[in-house]
Amino acid sequence: MNKIKLLYDVTRAMRNQKKISGVLQAQIRKDQEEIVSLRNTFETGEAGKTRITASSELNLDNGHVTRESTTEFDFPGHDRPGCGMLHRLFQRHHGSHGCCGIRGLFGKLSLVFGILSSLKVEEKGDGAAVISLDLDELPDELSKMFLDKMQYKNDCLAHHGFLKEHLKAESLNGTLVVTVNRDRIIETITINATSAARDENDARHTMAADAEVRFA
Repeated sequence: MNKIKLLYDVTRAMRNQKKISGVLQAQIRKDQEEIVSLRNTFETGEAGKTRITASSELNLDNGHVTRESTTEFDFPGHDRPGCGMLHRLFQRHHGSHGCCGIRGLFGKLSLVFGILSSLKVEEKGDGAAVISLDLDELPDELSKMFLDKMQYKNDCLAHHGFLKEHLKAESLNGTLVVTVNRDRIIETITINATSAARDENDARHTMAADAEVRFA
């Protein structure tokens, strides 16, 4: 199956949906102990009106925090959940070397093609398909970028008192799986990832994250 054609069909089918809704559930564990769990329900229409209901729990350093919230917004032109996610993932500050111009453009294209080359596609007998990505097979530049993102999150948690120590991520392993039906509509997105990390005392820890988005 042609990967590019499949991705084109999926993005076009999702873009043409009059309404997109679903549930996101995620858990993060440190050394087998769950420290973060969340559940978000979302619904967005063609006009850009979006409603998100979120609930989360944090269990860090003998403390427990529970939070629930409902957010509604209407931004025409931003009518799909996560429409800026890829931009935020690949964006770099203007002070960084090579963030703009021709070099920056080719740098971003190399990241996109790196992900594309690592994707695997399996076609099912009923016309459905499974798209998977093994994080172990990502190009080194992509792996480093994701580790840098994880490091930033860890530093923020420690800075705000959620963790006693700063954790430095050293590796990233796991899989990303997307299932689509015969109409090229996404049904589920799941990710299971683990990372080895060291704290400021050079003690080793294991961080793990599991997340699933199930579309209605």
